[in-house]
Amino acid sequence: MNKIPFHTTLSAGKNEFILALLLLSFTGSLFAQNTANKADSIIKMALEYREFYGKHIRECSAQIYIKGGMQVEKKNRLFRYAPYFLYWDRKGANTFVEAIVDVHYTAPNYFANEIKALNGNKLTGRDIQERVMRFLNVNIYHPTIFDDLILLPDAKNVFDYYRFEYVASFDTLKNTIHQIKVIPKVKSRNLISGFFYIADKIWTVYRIDVTGQWEFSDFRVQTDYGLQWKNFLLPLNTAITFHTNLLGNETVTNYFSNYQYHSVKRHDWKENDTPVNYDLSNYFDIQTDSVPIVRDSLFWNKNRPIPLSLHEKSFFETGLHHRKPLDTTIIANNQLYFSQGILAPKKFKYNNVQFSYSGLLNPLKLAYSKLDGITYWQQLKLNKQFKTGQELQVSPNIGILFRRKEVYFNTPVQWLFAPKKFGTVYFTFGNRNQSYNSTIIDKINEEIDGKTPNDIDFDDLHLDYFHHFHTALESGYELANGLLLQGGIDYDWYVAVKEKNAKDNILRDSEIDDDIIDIIEKKYRAFVPVIGLIWTPHQYYRMNGKRKEYLNSRFPTFSVAYARGIKNIFKSNSYFERIEVDVQQKIPVSLMRSFHYYAGTGWFSNTESIYFADFENFQRRNIPQSWDDPIGGVFHLLPVNQYNASNMYIQGHFMYESPFVILRLFKGVAKDILKERIYVSQLYTPVTLPCYTEIGYGVGNFFANAGVFVAFNRGKYKSVGVKFEFEMR
Repeated sequence: MNKIPFHTTLSAGKNEFILALLLLSFTGSLFAQNTANKADSIIKMALEYREFYGKHIRECSAQIYIKGGMQVEKKNRLFRYAPYFLYWDRKGANTFVEAIVDVHYTAPNYFANEIKALNGNKLTGRDIQERVMRFLNVNIYHPTIFDDLILLPDAKNVFDYYRFEYVASFDTLKNTIHQIKVIPKVKSRNLISGFFYIADKIWTVYRIDVTGQWEFSDFRVQTDYGLQWKNFLLPLNTAITFHTNLLGNETVTNYFSNYQYHSVKRHDWKENDTPVNYDLSNYFDIQTDSVPIVRDSLFWNKNRPIPLSLHEKSFFETGLHHRKPLDTTIIANNQLYFSQGILAPKKFKYNNVQFSYSGLLNPLKLAYSKLDGITYWQQLKLNKQFKTGQELQVSPNIGILFRRKEVYFNTPVQWLFAPKKFGTVYFTFGNRNQSYNSTIIDKINEEIDGKTPNDIDFDDLHLDYFHHFHTALESGYELANGLLLQGGIDYDWYVAVKEKNAKDNILRDSEIDDDIIDIIEKKYRAFVPVIGLIWTPHQYYRMNGKRKEYLNSRFPTFSVAYARGIKNIFKSNSYFERIEVDVQQKIPVSLMRSFHYYAGTGWFSNTESIYFADFENFQRRNIPQSWDDPIGGVFHLLPVNQYNASNMYIQGHFMYESPFVILRLFKGVAKDILKERIYVSQLYTPVTLPCYTEIGYGVGNFFANAGVFVAFNRGKYKSVGVKFEFEMR
């Protein structure tokens, strides 16, 4: 079928646009008549011109009125420990809220939101910010909707994921509307079911009525779109329902929203391409720091496009709406409020300081791996922002490794003094893996003479000699967009392990040299100035208030760091040079699929004294962190003692991520899976591990990630293990 050249027909204005639609309707009708499956042909036509319609609205601004309430269906004693999204009211009562939100949309899929006013008997904007706007910020002509939660493939592969049934047709606004039932072929959180209503001949979406799952809730979204010229393609109103059932506690939350548009800019096909603008400040979500409470009844009577029902008015008549807003005050001596923070993460404010806590007995802070066994960690964040954009952040954390009977902690403090230039001062104090020094590396080189690396038994070398404590005072500043200069001072000290049995075993071992026995009695310190550069070409960013934030780039991020240990400063007795270089990137492959890689190398040189081969970018992570996904970017089966066994390394980590890889072949298994991941990691150290490989497969959703990994040494199978980690923010 020959497509109409819309770039010429739409450039003259409204009349030419209508002519284009008439010509399109003629070709579309012929296509539909010659297609056996009516539903499939209509969907194909809608998807065929989705790209054009997706560009037709270039920019628009709207005021959205939102009203909603939560109905408590079931409640038991566990509601006291429930996360905030299950019960707005701390006593588990029914609630109501209304809000006015300003929304700015910029093609192809960028939204900025700001809550302007809030009213109700439970005054929190958090649910509107974190849940409702996710389902209102929708460009139905974009390949993914609901903040990239749901997949809407193009015409070429849509039938791999969905099948369609024709239901009925009806007439409205002089248009025939076709009702198409959408049925996913695979049970998955990335797919929806329900109905699409498609306008005949122009093939636009008139209405959607879809259901799916998000986190612990089943949702339903019903949105009507405009057909007339003034509101063509734009959402007019949306109804959202969340049905949450968690541990015998059940709530139903309903929202209704109405759109009032201030301005709409349509695409001008005559415009030439404009220069690339890396500042995307107006394209992304803006969330208010405080809840804008407005209680003036005259204001709401003027700004409500639809009146309140008798049931909704009852929440105001009881006087409950005069409660203090939860988002702006800490509830003193409130047992119920703090009990909710025992099992779930908790956020609150006090005197303009934001607090967040992971929850004392939060089961979602558990992790497991073969080497470490069960890991449990806690985190506390204190964040104070100033009107100047400056920010002070303190975020101590602690992790317990039960199998290794070790505790790791870190106490980072960061002061953002130049928010527009990433000007930061950073201080941290904590501990790292127990390590051994370069004397052992020399001994390993002697042991390996005439043998293969597989012959080395690290247990016989008694490697856990020193506790490693680390502190750093560093600073950073942006030299140019995407180019950061970093530098500072690291100070490490190593204290001999004082376990009674360990020392006795070493002294009884006649094969251990006398100099090694002397080493265990000593303390080593390293005073290490560090300088480095981080560069991302063509870096997009946004200004969040007065603070600059990096977003994405089509190019890799490069970094280089140089460190030098200096003797006789604060009792430092180590001299060395350390250089580390790496590159990493996330490459979108196709819709909701991406390829991630990280490659790096590091080495020690000019080692004029005993030193510890503790690299910054090649080390065990004892407290869960993230390399673009919670369990990627590390070696899961590499023994701890291998991290200090070489003064040089080359590592690479690769990950392919997709919502559908293997599990789509098994019906019902993938229903709660959001992502599948394939991992490949490779390590080279000259002596002990010239060819170490880990291959893994993982799955993840909104609160858990798990993977299985297989290790190979020189191409031969070595071990297998699993890793899982919970996380709910």
